[in-house]
Amino acid sequence: MSQHSLIADVLDRMREGHSVVLHGPRGAGRSRLARGIADGLRSEGRRVAEVSGSDGTAVPLAPFAPLLLEAGVRPGDDPALSAYTRLPPYLASETASIVVVDDAHLLDTGSGVLVSHLSRAGVPLVLVTEAPSALPPPLRDRTDTFGWVQRKMPPAAPDEILAMATELLGGELTAAAGAHLLACSDGRPAVAAALLGSGLQPRMTPGGLAIDRPFPITAEVRRWSIDPATWTPEVRRAAEVAAVSERLPACAAALSGMDTALSVGLIAEDAGALRFARELDRVVVLDAMPSALWRLRAAQAHDLLSASGEDWSTRATLLAVRAGHRVAVDPTLAAAQDPLLTDAERREVLEAVPGDHPAGLVLRGASASADDQVLDAERHLGAAQAALTSAPPTPERDAWLLRVGQELGLLHAVRRGDAARAVVEVTTVAAALHDPDAQELLHAELVKWRLMAGAGGEVSAPLTDVNDVDAARAVGKAVIGAMIASMDGGRAEAHAEVDAGLAALATTRIAPAHAASLLELSRFLALVFDADLTAAQELATARRDAAARSADPELGMWEYAAAELAFHTGRLDDAAMLAHRAARHLAWRDFTGLRDTADALVEAVAVRRGRGRPADGTTDGTAEADVKVGLHRARAHADRHRDVAALVAVAHRALGEMHGHLGILALDDAWMLTRSSPLAGELIAHADRGGIAALLAHRIEAHESGSAQALERAAEQLEGTGLVGRAADAWELSARAHREAGRHQSADRSLRRGVLLRSTYGLGTWPTGAVVLSPRESEIAHLAARRVRSREIGQQLGLSVRTVDNHLARVYRKLGVSGRDELAVLLTT
Repeated sequence: MSQHSLIADVLDRMREGHSVVLHGPRGAGRSRLARGIADGLRSEGRRVAEVSGSDGTAVPLAPFAPLLLEAGVRPGDDPALSAYTRLPPYLASETASIVVVDDAHLLDTGSGVLVSHLSRAGVPLVLVTEAPSALPPPLRDRTDTFGWVQRKMPPAAPDEILAMATELLGGELTAAAGAHLLACSDGRPAVAAALLGSGLQPRMTPGGLAIDRPFPITAEVRRWSIDPATWTPEVRRAAEVAAVSERLPACAAALSGMDTALSVGLIAEDAGALRFARELDRVVVLDAMPSALWRLRAAQAHDLLSASGEDWSTRATLLAVRAGHRVAVDPTLAAAQDPLLTDAERREVLEAVPGDHPAGLVLRGASASADDQVLDAERHLGAAQAALTSAPPTPERDAWLLRVGQELGLLHAVRRGDAARAVVEVTTVAAALHDPDAQELLHAELVKWRLMAGAGGEVSAPLTDVNDVDAARAVGKAVIGAMIASMDGGRAEAHAEVDAGLAALATTRIAPAHAASLLELSRFLALVFDADLTAAQELATARRDAAARSADPELGMWEYAAAELAFHTGRLDDAAMLAHRAARHLAWRDFTGLRDTADALVEAVAVRRGRGRPADGTTDGTAEADVKVGLHRARAHADRHRDVAALVAVAHRALGEMHGHLGILALDDAWMLTRSSPLAGELIAHADRGGIAALLAHRIEAHESGSAQALERAAEQLEGTGLVGRAADAWELSARAHREAGRHQSADRSLRRGVLLRSTYGLGTWPTGAVVLSPRESEIAHLAARRVRSREIGQQLGLSVRTVDNHLARVYRKLGVSGRDELAVLLTT
């Protein structure tokens, strides 16, 4: 649950007459949440008294002083007796009075008793606190007695923290810097603000604002961390070992001082491993360690991990390198290939591999390619290819040569955008392979690059039993099969391929890079095109958040997926934000070849919102090597010039290149601009594909029939599915049909539904000059619908009464209502 959703939930509980206790950790934004709840209550016409427990740390009952004066308590009165006898009945008699107490755990005992009396008098309360157990004694054990609802504050979402960074720094962070911020702030906005205000000097890169070193640990930042001054030398030593290693096996609990670190919450057990409960505490410990001590603790952690079994071998090798030990080549290469290592850790490990070692060259080339250092990547991979090709054929030699082919494909097709060269380079590597299984796996990769180059390719039949084939080969086939099934087939077929690919992936370490991410993307696309948009949105959000927290290379891919979904559902404001993020993150890491497509999507969204112009040469999208780029550029041209010929041509190309669902959406875009009967017939013919295709066809059939009622049903279906942009258009078509039939009241009703959808979701006016409320008009309309008077609306929003009334007049005109009564019925039902 987001904090916005939590506020809505609290307001619902208050409407039911409940009091609420909200609790969350220090720095989580409790005060902001308390203000948001108070504002929400006031917007409903409730009388809200805001109290802060921190005001009573020195003087008893001080938090309630203004209310006591209001209730008639004078300085000469007995403060406690007067407070307990006068304030509760006074507030209970005041219509719709609510008391919101921030920092309720800091209330003095007398104030705690007063809150208890308020509750007995029937005054609804909102108590915002660190924890229910931290409330003052008069309240601590009475939450159950009073029937108070308890809610735990959720951490701030990654998007909220990253948006704060953008506002404070004047630009968006790189994925790596963003992940570091998310890890250290732990969902607490106040901690993020302290880190961002710690004297950073970010450096602009194509991927955003980079931070060349960890966040400076200032006194303000330390305030949010556990104070190491309270530790014993044993606890400090245990903490330093844990900080350098990041993760320790459970047996490390036997280390001197570790039991205390666990008991105070500094270290926690997570999935059988010991690690810092909060990343910020670990960073603070590291910041205080000189380099010699850092190496010593790395050596101690290495000795501990070396005796802990195979599962800890990678981290043991990394710590050996950090400690300055000599490490054999084979375990070093094995560690460098562990996907659990970060990019920085992998580079550390590779420093211990001789510079001319072929396998080391392959891994250095892969690392340089991922960092978009294409010249270094080509140099390393070329040297590795030459050394391996001239070496005697062995299974190990072929395995590394296979990896060269995979990396060259990514380098040329994705990093350089030259899929044709990728086909040539990978074909050359495949010819040098002696292992037929390795050849087949690389040929499966070739299919992908041929498809990207527009040359087509052949794919084996869908997998049914991965036990009968080599696991790595099965993964490659499943990635291609799932991609094609999700883009041009059905959900069941795509999910079967995804499941088979993931099962095979679990049994091999030589599968194509990022195979799991590509398989999950196919799952997402299958959900989208099957019209299960809620599940698709949840999948994309979960993967985006996880990738943002870890700076995973799949971040740009999921930002793009979310942006594309927002665009096609009509949420243009969301699409604009997500598309810009996708373009930035794909400039940092792109293993899908989506970078140019993301740039084209940015352009298409801007034009559709009326805030951009298509680039030169976009009238013929069929000339684009990547059909997805062509579709978005043709959309931009069509939206700007109302000329759909190029868009229809690229849509037909997409249908012919196994991008059927994207082709159908493009044809539907063209139909929405023209209402062309030939296009309508073509789209109706695709209804048997099911999912979104069937929904679009149903709406077109309703339009072709001229039935306003059928259009209403189609609009409700589209809205319920989440295709709110197309739903708004369908409501407007229904209004037009009603009006042509003389049913003006029905026409007004349908038109209002369309206007409200557009205003609520930031849909803009595409495809026609539709009516839409501005954000300010929408805000004022909802307040007025709750019977908030114009003067109070003005005070809340900082506007004059005249300005509020002018906004309301425009709202009434756009929605076709006569006043607040009709507005209340419309907006509260």
